[in-house]
Amino acid sequence: MADVRFSARDATRTPWDVIVVGAGMGGGMLGRQLARAGRRVLFVEKGRSALPEADGTIRSAMPELAEPRAGRSPQAYFDALARAGRSTDEILDVSGRFPKRFIPFIGSGTGGSSALYGMVCERFFAQDFAPRQYFADPGDSTVPEAWPINYEQMAPWYTEAEQLLGVRGQADPLRPESASVQLPAAPPFSRDNQPLVDYLLGRGLHPYHLPMACDYTEGCVTCQAYLCGRSCKNDGGRNGVLPAVTEYGAALLADCRVVRLEADRRRVQKVICEHRGERVALAAKVVVLAAGALATPVLLLNSRSGEWPRGLANGSDWVGRNLMRHLLDWIEVWPQSDSRITAENKEIGLNDFYFFQGQKLGTVQSAGAMTTLAPMEMLTNNPGLQGKALRLLSPAVRPIYERFFSGGLILAAIMEDLPYLDNRVQPSDDPHSDGRQRLQLRYRLHPSEIGRRATFLRQLKEVLAPFRNLTLRTGENNTALGHVCGTCRFGTDPATSVLDAQNRAHEVDNLYVVDSSFFPSSTGLNPSLTVAANALRVASHLNEAHFAT
Repeated sequence: MADVRFSARDATRTPWDVIVVGAGMGGGMLGRQLARAGRRVLFVEKGRSALPEADGTIRSAMPELAEPRAGRSPQAYFDALARAGRSTDEILDVSGRFPKRFIPFIGSGTGGSSALYGMVCERFFAQDFAPRQYFADPGDSTVPEAWPINYEQMAPWYTEAEQLLGVRGQADPLRPESASVQLPAAPPFSRDNQPLVDYLLGRGLHPYHLPMACDYTEGCVTCQAYLCGRSCKNDGGRNGVLPAVTEYGAALLADCRVVRLEADRRRVQKVICEHRGERVALAAKVVVLAAGALATPVLLLNSRSGEWPRGLANGSDWVGRNLMRHLLDWIEVWPQSDSRITAENKEIGLNDFYFFQGQKLGTVQSAGAMTTLAPMEMLTNNPGLQGKALRLLSPAVRPIYERFFSGGLILAAIMEDLPYLDNRVQPSDDPHSDGRQRLQLRYRLHPSEIGRRATFLRQLKEVLAPFRNLTLRTGENNTALGHVCGTCRFGTDPATSVLDAQNRAHEVDNLYVVDSSFFPSSTGLNPSLTVAANALRVASHLNEAHFAT
């Protein structure tokens, strides 16, 4: 196995073909393909390395559970988050009357958020690539008539991504195009999920086993929301960055935050980073941003200069705008009166309400037990005032929590939200000096989202009426940032998009973006497989356009 350790000094001395900023699903899969093709690839990742050689990594549990006392001090808490592959960024939400600060539950480190994800890797519907027609009243949304590419163009890349990620599952019976997708079978539904599957089938609905990027090794618990300790989880780190580094000669520079890009009118000249207190300038023929749909636009906006007064590649003034995050609502259901579900159960998919009465709503998935997804420790073991207060109240609150909120199966209702210019992410006005990145976010629900969400939840409640169920409304909560996208959208018109159809910045010849920033609509499905497939597509284009011999 190649040595994955790499110094900043080494990085400055190497003539790179490609610098990939971010080592998540998009960056990992693109970097793997380019390194495999013989390109000199450097991954620059602000988080820690979670590759097998990394010391001190927290696996097999969330840090709040693995190191509960870390929540007593901010320094220990943020250190534990970093070692668990979690972001320590701070977001200031200025959407409401009173600003609110929070730490988003997203990934940071090799694998990015895919190292924490529930492994659902599902193709978008063919209709998702022509979205606007499915919304009765999109209002002032910028949702386009069509993406600049269609399902048929993406299909071969979906197939390759599914193979590289080891995706297993059933075809969705409501999608004709999925009939030709031959995935290996996933394990049978668990006894926690089977009663609900039988009930849904009896209602004439169409549940299926979600396609999962999981090896299902013996004793696999799927490791949703934390790093896998047994190499069951297939993600951007394990299946992208690791083979790129250990098999194909790429390099990884972790603990290295890119603070700005220096560019002339046509090309990025330098990638300016901070690595363990040292300022580093790197250079490559091509720079690919894959830092996530929050950090990527902020990096471009922080790269202002005389040549780029509104931010790099921001002639349209659309960088950071059109932020989408899905409206995610949790519904806890007790399929049997004596349900005592404690295991993670990311199994059931249901798309009977994806297209409903002439417009789009979203998907429904089983997501595990409440005790797994939101344990008391998540609330109490943090250094904020809320955590301190709940630690004092825990002896009294815990019995109530365990009686009324545990034992049920969580269903996630994931509804498509539309893009709007006023929903956006920007650099913070108060960056501080402790090395943590700070962002400012503004996101509000518009009439389309409010109306469709009410319809979606009403339909689900009607289906689940025979069972005890509890709706945990999180869709309006901006701290639910699991599927952020859209902030550097691609399109054919430079006035209304940031990237072209090949994900290259319209105005910068050697700058590409391959994280979910490029989505012009969020769809109602998990984005991971589309991010991976598109990264493979862009890698093929880069090999032909920039490195053809």
